[in-house]
Amino acid sequence: MTVYSDFAGALTEFRRGQQDRWHRWNEDPDGSAFIEARTEAYRLRGIALHALFRVQLIASARTLIDTAQDAYALTSTLHKASDKTELSAVGTQAREVLEQFIKLASSDVQ
Repeated sequence: MTVYSDFAGALTEFRRGQQDRWHRWNEDPDGSAFIEARTEAYRLRGIALHALFRVQLIASARTLIDTAQDAYALTSTLHKASDKTELSAVGTQAREVLEQFIKLASSDVQ
Protein backbone atom coordinates (compact mmCIF):
# COMPACT_ATOMS: atom_id res chain seq x y z
CA MET A 1 0.00 0.00 0.00
CA THR A 2 2.84 2.38 0.78
CA VAL A 3 4.35 1.97 -2.69
CA TYR A 4 1.06 2.76 -4.40
CA SER A 5 0.36 5.69 -2.12
CA ASP A 6 3.86 7.09 -2.63
CA PHE A 7 3.41 6.86 -6.40
CA ALA A 8 0.10 8.73 -6.25
CA GLY A 9 1.65 11.45 -4.10
CA ALA A 10 4.74 11.77 -6.27
CA LEU A 11 2.67 11.98 -9.44
CA THR A 12 0.37 14.59 -7.92
CA GLU A 13 3.37 16.75 -7.03
CA PHE A 14 4.91 16.15 -10.46
CA ARG A 15 1.67 17.29 -12.12
CA ARG A 16 1.66 20.45 -9.99
CA GLY A 17 5.30 21.08 -10.88
CA GLN A 18 4.63 20.64 -14.59
CA GLN A 19 1.73 23.08 -14.43
CA ASP A 20 3.87 25.61 -12.57
CA ARG A 21 6.60 25.18 -15.18
CA TRP A 22 4.09 25.87 -17.96
CA HIS A 23 2.77 29.01 -16.24
CA ARG A 24 6.24 30.41 -15.48
CA TRP A 25 7.30 29.84 -19.10
CA ASN A 26 4.23 31.66 -20.38
CA GLU A 27 4.93 34.58 -18.06
CA ASP A 28 8.61 34.93 -19.05
CA PRO A 29 10.47 32.14 -20.86
CA ASP A 30 13.82 33.78 -20.07
CA GLY A 31 13.03 34.61 -16.46
CA SER A 32 14.58 33.14 -13.36
CA ALA A 33 11.15 31.98 -12.14
CA PHE A 34 10.84 29.75 -15.20
CA ILE A 35 14.35 28.34 -14.74
CA GLU A 36 13.56 27.52 -11.10
CA ALA A 37 10.19 25.96 -12.03
CA ARG A 38 11.80 23.87 -14.76
CA THR A 39 14.51 22.67 -12.37
CA GLU A 40 11.86 21.77 -9.79
CA ALA A 41 9.81 19.93 -12.44
CA TYR A 42 12.90 17.87 -13.35
CA ARG A 43 13.43 17.02 -9.68
CA LEU A 44 9.80 16.00 -9.26
CA ARG A 45 9.95 13.92 -12.44
CA GLY A 46 12.85 11.95 -10.97
CA ILE A 47 10.90 11.27 -7.79
CA ALA A 48 7.83 10.22 -9.78
CA LEU A 49 9.90 7.94 -12.01
CA HIS A 50 11.47 6.29 -8.98
CA ALA A 51 7.99 5.74 -7.53
CA LEU A 52 6.86 4.27 -10.87
CA PHE A 53 9.77 1.81 -10.81
CA ARG A 54 8.69 0.69 -7.34
CA VAL A 55 5.14 0.11 -8.63
CA GLN A 56 6.55 -1.96 -11.48
CA LEU A 57 8.46 -4.10 -8.99
CA ILE A 58 5.50 -5.04 -6.80
CA ALA A 59 2.32 -4.78 -8.88
CA SER A 60 0.57 -8.08 -9.39
CA ALA A 61 -1.31 -7.08 -12.55
CA ARG A 62 -0.09 -5.76 -15.89
CA THR A 63 -3.12 -3.44 -16.05
CA LEU A 64 -1.99 -1.72 -12.87
CA ILE A 65 1.49 -1.13 -14.27
CA ASP A 66 0.12 0.09 -17.60
CA THR A 67 -2.20 2.55 -15.85
CA ALA A 68 0.66 3.87 -13.73
CA GLN A 69 2.81 4.30 -16.85
CA ASP A 70 -0.03 6.09 -18.64
CA ALA A 71 -0.50 8.49 -15.74
CA TYR A 72 3.24 9.22 -15.67
CA ALA A 73 3.39 9.72 -19.45
CA LEU A 74 0.45 12.14 -19.47
CA THR A 75 1.92 14.13 -16.63
CA SER A 76 5.26 14.27 -18.43
CA THR A 77 3.67 16.05 -21.41
CA LEU A 78 1.85 18.78 -19.48
CA HIS A 79 4.53 21.41 -20.00
CA LYS A 80 4.14 21.07 -23.78
CA ALA A 81 0.51 22.29 -23.81
CA SER A 82 -0.11 24.97 -26.41
CA ASP A 83 -2.58 26.97 -24.30
CA LYS A 84 -4.45 27.00 -20.98
CA THR A 85 -7.30 24.94 -22.40
CA GLU A 86 -4.95 22.14 -23.44
CA LEU A 87 -3.06 22.40 -20.13
CA SER A 88 -6.32 21.99 -18.23
CA ALA A 89 -7.53 19.13 -20.43
CA VAL A 90 -4.29 17.14 -20.19
CA GLY A 91 -4.05 17.87 -16.46
CA THR A 92 -7.57 16.57 -15.96
CA GLN A 93 -6.86 13.49 -18.05
CA ALA A 94 -3.67 12.79 -16.05
CA ARG A 95 -5.60 13.13 -12.79
CA GLU A 96 -8.35 10.81 -14.02
CA VAL A 97 -5.85 8.14 -15.07
CA LEU A 98 -4.19 8.46 -11.66
CA GLU A 99 -7.60 7.99 -10.03
CA GLN A 100 -8.06 4.84 -12.13
CA PHE A 101 -4.66 3.66 -10.90
CA ILE A 102 -5.80 4.20 -7.30
CA LYS A 103 -8.93 2.12 -7.90
CA LEU A 104 -6.90 -0.71 -9.37
CA ALA A 105 -4.27 -0.45 -6.63
CA SER A 106 -6.86 -0.60 -3.89
CA SER A 107 -8.03 -3.95 -5.24
CA ASP A 108 -4.44 -5.14 -5.43
CA VAL A 109 -3.74 -4.51 -1.74
CA GLN A 110 -6.97 -6.05 -0.38
